[in-house]
Amino acid sequence: EKAVLDWIIHLGLLAQPLDRRTIGPYVKDICGSFPGKNWLQRFLARNEDAVRYCRTASLDPKRAWSFNYPTVCDHFAKLKAIIENHGIPWENIYNMDEKGCQL
Repeated sequence: EKAVLDWIIHLGLLAQPLDRRTIGPYVKDICGSFPGKNWLQRFLARNEDAVRYCRTASLDPKRAWSFNYPTVCDHFAKLKAIIENHGIPWENIYNMDEKGCQL
């Protein structure tokens, strides 16, 4: 179970989280047998401090359309200019999402 938990956390950090359909084959590969019908609910209850199950949302088409090479290059050019103009040291730069959560 520790190996399964470590693998789930690893895949989550790689932005490839498992869902109810895809976790079974991983458990079978690691443990040698396919998990039972209620295994996932019991597993999540036992490991609620380490992993959480939630539904995902699809990417908004407007965001996907904007995520292209020229837009990304322009963003980082502007970011570099701001950092250089204001003399911001690297230790004061954090990876935050639009809600202010540090990643």
